[in-house]
Amino acid sequence: MNTLEKILIKIELGKGYERLTKREKKVINLYYLEGYKDEEIARFYGISQQAVNKSRKKGINKLIFVSQ
Repeated sequence: MNTLEKILIKIELGKGYERLTKREKKVINLYYLEGYKDEEIARFYGISQQAVNKSRKKGINKLIFVSQ
């Protein structure tokens, strides 16, 4: 179990975490826990900054709405 997963389970967002794609998990982890910016994550994965932003927002929405 990684750090992000532990935090989300602790605050009862575990069900939403299970629904995230691998990319959403990685982007959220890099952005919120590691402190990387969208631009840096985009370069790392070879995708656009907009794709990173979209993945992050989509993942956060899954966490919020599934866990309510």
